[in-house]
Amino acid sequence: MDRSGVAYGGVLCLLIVGVAALLAGEFFHGVGYLVPVGGGLALLAVGGLTAAIARSPPPTRADG
Repeated sequence: MDRSGVAYGGVLCLLIVGVAALLAGEFFHGVGYLVPVGGGLALLAVGGLTAAIARSPPPTRADG
């Protein structure tokens, strides 16, 4: 498994945790601090996804 798979998997896990924290903070009373924490994690995940896509090499052209 190359590094890009690990990077995309890590970003996906971070995005899932961030969205879950956002939802938990909205649904349960008393844990409102999870809304900014989840939002920050989701924002970091989107930035990580952007960086992972920017670092990947461009596809090679196959003329057949």
